[in-house]
Amino acid sequence: MDYPQYISTLQKQCDEVYSIAESARAKGFDPTLGVEIPQAHDLADRTQKLLDFLHPRNTAEQIRELTDVFEGNRELVALEVGKIVAAETYLYGIAKKCKVCNGKGEVKKGEWRTESCFVCGEKGRTYQYLDMPHYSKTLRDFDKIEDFNNRQQVSDSIYHGVCAGLAVLTEGILVAPLEGVVSAKIMKNEDNTECISISYAGPIRSAGGTGQALSVLIGDILRRMFKLSTPIMSYEEVERYKEEVSAYSRGLQYRPSNPQLEIIAKECPVYIDGEGVGVEVSGQRNLPRVPTNKVREGSILVMCEGLVLKAPKILKYVDELGLDGWDWLRSFTSKKTDSDDKDVVREDFKYLGDVLAGRPVFGQPLAKGGFRLKYGRSRLAGLATTSIHPATMKALNGFIIIGTQIKYERPGKATVLTPCTEVDAPYIQFKDGSAKRITDANELPEGYATDTDWPVERIWDLGEILIPAGEFIENNHNFIPSAYNNDYHLALLNSINLSEESDFLSSIAQSKEHNIPLNPKYVPFLNDIEAEQLKYLFSKISFSVCGSGRIEVQPSALDIVYSLCIDVQNENGKFFLVGDKANLLVYSIKFMESQEIDTTNMDALVFLDSLIDVELRNPVSYRIGARMGKPEGAKLREMKPPIHSLFPVGFNVGNQRKVIDLVSLDEEVYVGLRVDTEGNNTHEGVVNGKETEFVDTEKSKLDWPQIWHKAKLLSKTNSNPLIKGVKGMTSAEKIPENLAKGMIRYRNDISVFRDGTIRFDMVDITMTHFKPQEIGLSVNRANELGYLVGASDEVVELKPQDIVVSSYLGDKLLNTAKYIDELLVNMYGLEPHYNAESIEDLFGSLMMGLAPHTSGAILCRLIGVAPIKGHYGHPFFHAAKRRNCDGDIDCIMFLMDGLINFSKKFLATTRGGQMDAPLVLTTKINPSEIDKEALNVDIGWEYPLAFYEATQEFISAKDAKKFGIKTVNDVLGTEAEMDGFGYTHGTDDCSDSPKNNPYNTLESMRQKTIAQFALGETLYSVNNKDQASRLIDRHLIRDMRGNLRAYGQQKVRCVKCATSYRRPPLSGNCTTVVDERIDSFSGKPIKVLCPGKIILTVSKGSVKKYDSLMWELVERYGCTPYIKELHKLVSIWVGQSFDEDGKEQNYLF
Repeated sequence: MDYPQYISTLQKQCDEVYSIAESARAKGFDPTLGVEIPQAHDLADRTQKLLDFLHPRNTAEQIRELTDVFEGNRELVALEVGKIVAAETYLYGIAKKCKVCNGKGEVKKGEWRTESCFVCGEKGRTYQYLDMPHYSKTLRDFDKIEDFNNRQQVSDSIYHGVCAGLAVLTEGILVAPLEGVVSAKIMKNEDNTECISISYAGPIRSAGGTGQALSVLIGDILRRMFKLSTPIMSYEEVERYKEEVSAYSRGLQYRPSNPQLEIIAKECPVYIDGEGVGVEVSGQRNLPRVPTNKVREGSILVMCEGLVLKAPKILKYVDELGLDGWDWLRSFTSKKTDSDDKDVVREDFKYLGDVLAGRPVFGQPLAKGGFRLKYGRSRLAGLATTSIHPATMKALNGFIIIGTQIKYERPGKATVLTPCTEVDAPYIQFKDGSAKRITDANELPEGYATDTDWPVERIWDLGEILIPAGEFIENNHNFIPSAYNNDYHLALLNSINLSEESDFLSSIAQSKEHNIPLNPKYVPFLNDIEAEQLKYLFSKISFSVCGSGRIEVQPSALDIVYSLCIDVQNENGKFFLVGDKANLLVYSIKFMESQEIDTTNMDALVFLDSLIDVELRNPVSYRIGARMGKPEGAKLREMKPPIHSLFPVGFNVGNQRKVIDLVSLDEEVYVGLRVDTEGNNTHEGVVNGKETEFVDTEKSKLDWPQIWHKAKLLSKTNSNPLIKGVKGMTSAEKIPENLAKGMIRYRNDISVFRDGTIRFDMVDITMTHFKPQEIGLSVNRANELGYLVGASDEVVELKPQDIVVSSYLGDKLLNTAKYIDELLVNMYGLEPHYNAESIEDLFGSLMMGLAPHTSGAILCRLIGVAPIKGHYGHPFFHAAKRRNCDGDIDCIMFLMDGLINFSKKFLATTRGGQMDAPLVLTTKINPSEIDKEALNVDIGWEYPLAFYEATQEFISAKDAKKFGIKTVNDVLGTEAEMDGFGYTHGTDDCSDSPKNNPYNTLESMRQKTIAQFALGETLYSVNNKDQASRLIDRHLIRDMRGNLRAYGQQKVRCVKCATSYRRPPLSGNCTTVVDERIDSFSGKPIKVLCPGKIILTVSKGSVKKYDSLMWELVERYGCTPYIKELHKLVSIWVGQSFDEDGKEQNYLF
């Protein structure tokens, strides 16, 4: 099946699922009659369907046409679309009073609170549109307007233009245009001129710096269109920005200086405003043009991470468009020059900034014994995924398994690791003194360094980490010199039409004859020791030509041998050097006898290379420091606590939230009041085959027994299931989900997410090729799915929208499929869709992938499962979700589940309520419309000799193509852009790694931390004193101080009704009224109070939980003097807060 056939098959199958779902929704059991997730086939389609005000327009066709006009330059397309949309709103938009809020801009929330209207966004108006001509005529007609008298419509037009342009910039999939841009308003300056203010909210972060910055540029272009002035900032407004940035600086990638902030605030042609969140400012309060006294998160993000960090990007288009008023931004750009020390690789400690308990350090920066850099891409790498040997994972006690994130020194910030069996495994010294390079993970037992029978004494070398060249390109990191490893050597041999010799003496002869370096597999890690150490080693070894013919080494020189990574055997207390690397020592003995070289400050490689008659090159170049980041994960997403139905039960039914308790107690609950077409009140979204109309929310006592009975009949449930609902709904219309769905979920042992879907969260991991047998896929089934396979162990290329998920979720996936089938049969009267009895029966089923910061799902197909805690997908699939694979976790859900059960009516009205919601479904991935990081994935089958040689000169990332590195970007727009990708290193099995990480399996944080440091004791690349200092400083001390602060500021709560109190009630008992009854003597109503006990929410144990652990770390491993004294003082401070009984003490200071 070629790619067009593959996409055609997916689309046909998708349309079939949509047809079934439409039939189901038409039955009237859901909030609306139709499916609420529209299909989109490209960026243009997504953009139009994402924003409500674009629905009646021709925006999609305009984007496609402009893409051709601007030759695919998305930024220029976005700027032009912003202008067109703003002009259309002003010329053809007719403002109407919002029916939901009656023009007030807010709706009632509860009995006394209000919130912004979810339809008009607090504007109080919506728009209808006249027929619109071609955009060229629209712009011509707009240019003829002299005066813009309708100021209200001007601000709305600018708001629409900014949102539309931003949607194009973010591929129509991110939530930023929906939630990140709040409003645009016209404001008065001191001189009575008018300027435009654009208000941003926190979700603008998802747009990235480029999107944030260009949204301001779009606003400036629209300001000029509508002939508005630039803002004139008051002193107080400028100072307000400074205080807000200071208060929020921890959440910023870059914190500009106060003089820089002053320049931005005064010179920016658009007034950058924002929604207030979090803490309030202490100065510059109640300013006339600032609507809040809280910190404006959105405006800070746009100013600091957008305008400052992306200044060159803005100026590029400012210059191209000939705009004035932006020269002030040039002070934020620095011209990059070739550094005189570009060939110096320095230690980078940034990745050690946050060492956490239970998450080990695997290597100090550039430390000997750490991961050795090797260039290449396995079939499970790219898009921030890298690979190491499975034996390395096992040697590290499973603290790294498939899907574990590590923070590393270079070239990027973080990566997820996968197995590759064509890289070096670790070199390990065992407790009997023997040592060897591991070649198979089965050579090591399962266990931890804390186990008494753990055989490993020291890990002298962690082996290689395989990093694709594309990672250096993506991170714009200069290539650092490659070691002269087997890949480099084979590339050299191929260039002169030679093949690798099979033994040491033949390799020596080949090296001499052709004047090439010796095969690196015979070269010990000589540059890791000094020349004097090598000379000492030679004095402690003996070689006999007779008998065993092996090299015996004295115990006093073993550490030098281990540093060289030469295999050692222990036979009855005698140590012998064996293996390929020992041969060079034998060969070099005759040259050592005549050496007369000054070896002061000389490493052993330079020394020996100057002596012997063959060329030696460095088998080790640079090592990569690393530590464990986020653990891997694959689980069913559940609300806290897990619930079965989005059905409100109120706040008086207890913490278990059982719907049956609501039925028996007959409580009042907040639900949406609706009317059907005949004017009758109802709480349902559809009555008699027609959608009802929302009126208001009110606290109602519905006929709960009738609703319960009806749900039991609909779901074919005989007993009274203990299904759980929500205490209250956060959606605008508060429309309950059909209770029958909750009963069917309960029967199938699954829970529901807040939007009505069932979701499975898994770490994103890259895969470009697979073997059917490793994902549980038979040859016949593979052929049916479009993979031409002859054998189960054959490697085939993964199609872009196919995924492999975790087999650990097999039961839940199967239960979900059974739930959907039962829903179709029992509730909707349709045929079952999956008919699945095993997980294999689900292969070929369509699903949706969705990232948390987006509002657009990506169509995908399940083709297999593997015992991993994550999910494999093509780089294009992850990039289409605007993700990479550096530890991100995204969700997968069945397409049928989303189409039938998702409803916008369930989404919260709070800021961010539309995030992580499948508002649109992309059915086809276009590489030119996905995150550009995927275009830097390298796709060649090998790296050429020219590349390895060029790395010795520290070439820049942009020059990689000149030296033979082929990436997706090189084939973009050709037939080869979707398939035919290559990889350089193989993998035996995509699930070859330990199955569990001790971070997730060990019970207590103390156990995890002890295991962390026990591992550190075995790693030659780790300094446990430094690890202990950083852990105490960055995690344990901060936790203790934070918990002590929380202890002093804590609330108290009732153990029965969970009511919390800022201060304990004077009575000492809970004061919540749970019932009313009539006094039998007086006949008056009496309030019945909750009998629950009042307890603290923060205990002494939570404050002191790490105290003894810190003392133990300091005593056993040491730490810096500063950290030691800091811990001592904090420990005393915490101890003085409690007496021996754990009660609070009062101290006078």
